[in-house]
Amino acid sequence: MLTVDDEKLINKCINDFLKSEKSIDVADLKVKVWDYARILSEDGKITEDDIREILSDLTLLDKDISISRDWALNKIVDTDLCAKCGTCSVVCPNDLVKFQERPYITENCLRKGNGMCMEVCPRMVTGAYDTRNRLDSFEEYHYAKSDIEGQSGGVVTKLLQCLLDDGEIDGAVVVGANEWKPVSMIVTSAEGLFKNSNTSKSKYAISSLQAIRKAGEMGLEKIAVVGLPCQVAGLRNIQYHKYISKHGTERGKNGKPAKIPKIEYVFGLFCTEKFEYSQLADKINSLDISMNDVVKCDVKGKNFIVSTADEDYPIGLNEIKASAGCLMCRDFDGELADISFGDKGSPDGFSTVIIRTDKGRIIEKYFNLHDDVKVDEIEFMRNFKQKRFSREVSRRHDSDEYNSYYYIWRHGGVGAAQNSKVYVRFRTTIGGYYNPETLMKVCEVADKFNSKIKLTSREEIEIQDVDLCDVEKLVAEFENDDILINGTEGPLFRSIMACPGEEHCNLGLIDTNELACEIEENYAEKPANYKFKMGITGCPNRCLAVTTTDFGINGIKIPKTADNCNGCGRCQDVCKVDAIEVRGDTSITNYNLCVGCGKCIRACPNEAKKVKFEGYSIFIGGKGGRETIIGRQLNVKTKQEVYDTLEAVFEIYNELSIKPQKERLAHTIQRVGDLYFFNMVEEYKKNLIH
Repeated sequence: MLTVDDEKLINKCINDFLKSEKSIDVADLKVKVWDYARILSEDGKITEDDIREILSDLTLLDKDISISRDWALNKIVDTDLCAKCGTCSVVCPNDLVKFQERPYITENCLRKGNGMCMEVCPRMVTGAYDTRNRLDSFEEYHYAKSDIEGQSGGVVTKLLQCLLDDGEIDGAVVVGANEWKPVSMIVTSAEGLFKNSNTSKSKYAISSLQAIRKAGEMGLEKIAVVGLPCQVAGLRNIQYHKYISKHGTERGKNGKPAKIPKIEYVFGLFCTEKFEYSQLADKINSLDISMNDVVKCDVKGKNFIVSTADEDYPIGLNEIKASAGCLMCRDFDGELADISFGDKGSPDGFSTVIIRTDKGRIIEKYFNLHDDVKVDEIEFMRNFKQKRFSREVSRRHDSDEYNSYYYIWRHGGVGAAQNSKVYVRFRTTIGGYYNPETLMKVCEVADKFNSKIKLTSREEIEIQDVDLCDVEKLVAEFENDDILINGTEGPLFRSIMACPGEEHCNLGLIDTNELACEIEENYAEKPANYKFKMGITGCPNRCLAVTTTDFGINGIKIPKTADNCNGCGRCQDVCKVDAIEVRGDTSITNYNLCVGCGKCIRACPNEAKKVKFEGYSIFIGGKGGRETIIGRQLNVKTKQEVYDTLEAVFEIYNELSIKPQKERLAHTIQRVGDLYFFNMVEEYKKNLIH
C-alpha cells in the first residue's frame, strides 16, 4: 500500500514531468501512475526511479494518453458535457471503450463511435421521455434503517443482501473502493457485500459501471445495479436501447453483442456532485492524511468532510471543483430508478427511500418503512441543482460553447427538425376541438419565440422552427394549461383522431367523443412495440382513415325491411352504394354492398326500415404510409366489446411483435398469420374479468 510519502513523491515526479508535456490529460495521468505504482509497492517501498521509469515509457500505462482518436463521443467528453457515468464502456461489442475517470477508446473504431456507445450516452440519447413512459414511474417517500452498519442506515446493502439470499438476483454491481478510489465491483453473495466494508459508504469520486460487463462474462443472468443519477439514466438507456434507437443491439466483429445480463433492479443514490479522485487525493495528502486512514467522506453544508478514526477534516467545497459535467445535471435523486436512496429528509441514521416503480415495491417485503419524510429538504436540493444547471446552460449559450441539449427530450412532444431547429407538438384534444383561448395562447407563444404554427394530419398543433435554447422556456409557457405537450412521437399509443360523431353531425351513429375520452383515459401514451394509431368515425363514411390505422372504429346501423313497406323507393334514392332495390311493393337490401350507414332507416317515410344490427365496425391492423394495408374488419354490438377487443389486440401485439420501432401491428399479423393472431385475441378476451 502507498504511504503519504509515496503519494507526495508521485505527485512531485508528475508535476516535474508535466513541465515538458503540456498535451497530456493531467487527471488521467495521475490516476494511471498511482494505480501502476500501487502494483510496484506490493513488493516494497516505491522509489523515485520507479516513478520516473513509468513516466519515461507511457506504454506501461496500457495507453498512450496523448493520442486523440476520432470518436463520436469526443464532442461530449472534450467539451465537459460528459457525465462520466461509464455507460458507454459497458456496451461496446468490440471492447474498445475504456473508462479511467473519463471514457476513451483504445483503438480506432470502424463506426467512429456512431454506434451503441453513443446511443446509450445520457448526454446524447433522445429517449428520456420514452424511458420514463415505459417505467410508468411515481414517487412514494419513506425512510428506513437496517441492522447493517453503514452510511445513512445501510439500507441499500441490506436490500441487496436480501435479494441475493432470496434468489431475486444472481449478483449486484456496486461501488467498492481501493484506498477510497471508487471501483466497480460485482458481488454474488451476501458475504461479498461485507468483504469490502467500503461498499456501504458514500464515495464522492467518479466511478464506472464496468462490472456489469464482467457480470455478463461470468454468466450471471439477472443483476441489480446501484448507481448515481447519471448512471441510472445510462442504465435505462441500455434497458430500452431497442426502443430509443429503433434497432437491435450492436454486434461486434465476432458477430455478437456485448455480454450484458438482465438489469433486474436499478437503485439510485442521491447526488449533488462528484469529484476527480486525483484532486481529492491531492487535497487529502496536503492534510498529511493517508487515504488508507480515511473511514468516511461526507458533504455537509459548504464543506467536504474527510474523517479518520480520530478526527474530522473539513475541506471547503470552494477548494475542490466538482466534475465539470456535473454542472449540466439537474437530477438529484435518481428520478429514473426503481428506488432512490439518500439521507436528505430522514432522521439521522436512517435512509430516505423513494419508491418509483412497481418493481421497486420489493423493498416493502424486507423493511419496516416509515413515512413523514421531510420532502422539502429533497426539493431544496433539487432546486439547488436546477439553478446550477440553468446557470451553466446560460453560460454555455453566452460563451457559444457546445451543448447537446440532451435534456429537452424529456418532453415527449419535442422533435428534431432541420437546421438545428425543433418542433413542439401538442397531443390532440378529443375530437380535435380547441377552445379559442387555447388557440390564442398558442399563437402568442409562437409569436414570442419567432416560430410558426402547423396543424398536422392527425389534428395536432405544432409550433415549428423553435430554437433549441428556447424549448424549455416555451414548454414552461403551457405549464398551467390543459393542452398537453406530450409524447405524440415514438413507440406508444398515439393521439386518438375522432370525427364530430352523432353529437355534432347529422350522419353520426355513435358518440365518438365519449368513446375517445374513455379510451384516451386508459391508453394515452401507453408504450407499444411501435406507434399504435387509432381513429374513430361516427359512420361508415369514415371521414378519417379508420380502415388504414392500427385500430379503427366506425358506427354502423344495418337495415332490414318491415312488412309495412309499400315500395315507395325513398330508401333506394338515398342509398349511396346502390345496395337497395325496389321490387313491387317492397325493398330488398343487398348486404354484400350495404355499409351500414343507416340513411335508409332515417329516410323511410313509412318507418318500414328497421334495425337489423347496430353497433361498431372495427378495423384491426390497418396501415398507411410506405404501404397501404386495410385492417381486418370485425363487427361488435357494445362499447364493452370495443374496449375488450382493443385491450386484447394491444396486449397480444406487444407480446408477439419483434423489431421495436420497425414492426407495426399489420406486420405482426402478417408474420404470425391471421388465424393465430386472432385466436390469441379471442382467448385473451375470454379471460377478461369485468
